[in-house]
Amino acid sequence: MRIWLLSLLFFLVISGCATLPLLPPETPSPEFLLHQIRTRLQTLEGLKGLAQVKVSAAEKSFHAQEVLFVRRPGWLRAESLGPLGTPQFYLVTDGRELSLYNPGENRYYWGWATAKHLSLALPLALEPEEVVSLLLGDPLLIDYDLASTRRDGEEGLWTVELASTSRRERQILWVNPFSWHILRAEFYRPALSQRLIFEDFHRIQGFLFPQKIQFTSFEPVARLTVEYLEMELNPRWTAQDFQLPVPRGTTVIPLQ
Repeated sequence: MRIWLLSLLFFLVISGCATLPLLPPETPSPEFLLHQIRTRLQTLEGLKGLAQVKVSAAEKSFHAQEVLFVRRPGWLRAESLGPLGTPQFYLVTDGRELSLYNPGENRYYWGWATAKHLSLALPLALEPEEVVSLLLGDPLLIDYDLASTRRDGEEGLWTVELASTSRRERQILWVNPFSWHILRAEFYRPALSQRLIFEDFHRIQGFLFPQKIQFTSFEPVARLTVEYLEMELNPRWTAQDFQLPVPRGTTVIPLQ
């Protein structure tokens, strides 16, 4: 009986350890991993959803429920909902032009979709393509001339490091070895460092998608958290989804 109990205990210990996936014996090339990542990204064009968004920064902090329309490469519509569920602020861009509308002030702002203009609503120095990629659960990959892969045995992940020597940029990706999903990403360049964390993955319409996304900028200091409450992936789009007509009697202010 004692031998049987010891055997059972050994089996349970081994079974518990087996729940952590082991990395394949051969380390893949960065080109292979990036091909798998890009292939998966091509299947997810966009989403329509409802999310709880929290922004924390030195100059601006808020939290609100947001209706989000997100489409690659740089289309975005965000409607901030008030306590009664009515929109209190609109942000709409097609990747080239940006419209901001505040019904309470009856002011409509218009200009080019740049990181500077987007920072008026989101205190983050991100281009439209970067915001869209973030909201779709993946960081926008940098253009690189150096790439390497290493094993993260403790977490059972591949780590891919990309670098651009001309722009002095560096990006590190932690990749699931079986689904090719990016779980974390870090980005560095002079006077700028950022981190992305994707978690709480659920299978939705055949896609393994993170329900929670955390973006942290260390220089300058800012944090964005997005928790999806509901969503539809690769929805049907209409011509009005990324248009924001100027309401009658509204003051139009050009963005400088």
